[in-house]
Amino acid sequence: MTTAIHIELNALCLLMLCAIVRQSVSNVNQQMRRVLFRSVVMGDIMQLTLDSLWLLVEGRMFPGAIAANRVINALFLSAWVVLGAIWYLYVLETLGYTINKRLHMLMMLPGALFTLFNVASIWTEWSFTVSPENVYAHGRLFWLQLIGSYGLMLLSLLHILVRLLNRDARVPRRIVYKLLGFYIVPILGAVVSLFYTGMPGAWTCAAISIVLIYIDDQDSEILRDSLTGLNNRKTLDAAFTDYVRQGKPLYLFMMDLNRFKQINDTFGHSVGDEALVAAAKLLSAAMAGNRGILARFGGDEFLSMLVIDTEAQAEAYKAGVKQAFDAYTRQHDLPYRLAVSVGYAKYRDGMTLQEFINVADNALYQDKRGA
Repeated sequence: MTTAIHIELNALCLLMLCAIVRQSVSNVNQQMRRVLFRSVVMGDIMQLTLDSLWLLVEGRMFPGAIAANRVINALFLSAWVVLGAIWYLYVLETLGYTINKRLHMLMMLPGALFTLFNVASIWTEWSFTVSPENVYAHGRLFWLQLIGSYGLMLLSLLHILVRLLNRDARVPRRIVYKLLGFYIVPILGAVVSLFYTGMPGAWTCAAISIVLIYIDDQDSEILRDSLTGLNNRKTLDAAFTDYVRQGKPLYLFMMDLNRFKQINDTFGHSVGDEALVAAAKLLSAAMAGNRGILARFGGDEFLSMLVIDTEAQAEAYKAGVKQAFDAYTRQHDLPYRLAVSVGYAKYRDGMTLQEFINVADNALYQDKRGA
């Protein structure tokens, strides 16, 4: 692959990442996770810029070319470790760990040490060398750089894998899988660049993973409930229109957790959130084998629209949902009873979505009064 194509790929990635930073800065929502993600994006922008500058300098002879090559490599290798530390903090924040100032300072320490190490390498050639022909090569202590750079990434990956194996984790598995998927493309790029210096490597590939995470985050904000990972009510109009257009029998179920306010008031909102997440998993499992959509309607209310043929099937679905909640309560040592009320309605020609919901909602309240 020619240098020109490599630079063009970097330029394309830079344009996409700059657009993400611009949107992120203008967003009024500035939680820690967003700030850390923006820092990851800006770090990759720096790496891609330095990589492009290196391509323009490497092997060329002009006044100051060798000095420029050394400085670019010192900055590139130092930023590699710093960016690994920022990614580690982003992973911890996304997985629900508490990020305090002390941890921030601790994670910046490797970046400071490796900056000194790489700046000193301009003269000592520990981390890298630049030949009289202005050609880069790994230094005799480059293995330390690899430990510092990949060590932090592997530590992040370890946290992700631990959370993935923890079935009781509050973080939706979809988010954990998304973090895990980030590694695939950059690892391939890093392996290639280790054997073929000058090929588009980890940072060009990391830009692709960053864009994919960003797209998924935007989709989640628009269409998914952040706590449970289910669809939110914004998805219902399009799904309803699609199902009605198909002309097949359609049922809408409204579901509400029993005495949820009491759970919140007695045990706290964190326990209440755990109950909502558990309920979402049970309702998702109940959807297996059915064609339809499941959404968190708001608070402790959930909604499902199912394409099913008969009222007997609707009754069976309702009974199955209640049985699943009863079984969950019996199998787990909970300080409360996790139970659900269910009401449903069959679609009639000419119904609007709101009318459909209202009929199911009335059935829900009748079921709740009998609970």
